[in-house]
Amino acid sequence: MMGSICKYAYPNAKVRALKGRLLSDKTFRALLNCERPEDVLNVLRTTDYAEALRELPGTDVSTLQLSLILYRSLFGDYEKTVRSLDRSLQPFFILLYQQYELTNLKTILRGVFSQAAVEEVQALLLPTERYTLFSKNALLALHTVQELIAYLQDSVFHYPLNQALRRFEEEGEIFPLEMALDLHYYQTLWEAMRKLPRGEEKIIRKLLGIRIDILNVAWIVRFKEEYRLSFEEILNYTIHHGAYFRLQDRQLLSKAKNAGEVLDVLRQSVYGKALPEQIQDFSTLHILLNRYLLAQIRSYFSGNPFQIGVILGYLWIKEFEIDDIISIVEAKRYGLSPEESRRYVIHGETSRD
Repeated sequence: MMGSICKYAYPNAKVRALKGRLLSDKTFRALLNCERPEDVLNVLRTTDYAEALRELPGTDVSTLQLSLILYRSLFGDYEKTVRSLDRSLQPFFILLYQQYELTNLKTILRGVFSQAAVEEVQALLLPTERYTLFSKNALLALHTVQELIAYLQDSVFHYPLNQALRRFEEEGEIFPLEMALDLHYYQTLWEAMRKLPRGEEKIIRKLLGIRIDILNVAWIVRFKEEYRLSFEEILNYTIHHGAYFRLQDRQLLSKAKNAGEVLDVLRQSVYGKALPEQIQDFSTLHILLNRYLLAQIRSYFSGNPFQIGVILGYLWIKEFEIDDIISIVEAKRYGLSPEESRRYVIHGETSRD
């Protein structure tokens, strides 16, 4: 116990202070009750996001501009958190942060593939400044996907991209390259989790496992609805880890004929408790499942404070908060009511009156 206190006393104090700056349920209710995007910004200016929002050029801002500013806030919290951690824990959290580097790489990959203007692609990139794995400007200067893969020869991304290159060239679609990157990243993250001390690994295995389960479900629905992939292809494109879904579960989900049958499989699992009797919009399925994850995360804040669940939990709650703000802004652009908007918000249930 004393070892845990020594290891987590400082990072716990840091995270507790950061957590105190998160939006309250009352503020989420105020955001959901807004009528226009500019009203949402006005509410946010009364919160700890006020300083970050000073970067906005005016009241009529795009969702992209807002999201980049909000994510810069998250990345700053990652940096503060990593600096506070014991050295044995830092590599895992740096790798966790590098999911955003992966997002940028996929954005550049799509830009190079579509021959988009460099300025257009640059405007889409997340403001990752620490723990970088490549030069954004160097990649943006390339003209073909093959050149990009060759440039990354000495990086962790070269192997998965090179493995998927032949299929990309046969199909002329970027999809195999994106999936190769995603699968390689989560396999690497899982392996990094297994190198953590036993107590930390147990907590991360559960939380990361739930997140992977949710990601697999979201991918499977997307593969069925958008790409019409076969059972074998879908199963091959799932992450081979998780908290509750084993191979046979992923097989059942992959064999489902449509999103409705995926839902039937989910209802028989531990995630069934997260699902209402009727789901009006299958595009919100990942929101419902992430609400379950949010509840699991919050349980770590009510127990022993000197453990890794509090650290990981804060970073994911902050990420969910940013995603929710962006969803609310978009909902208000389309004139959705508070109740309609709530369907697209992970904090939707906790922010009810």
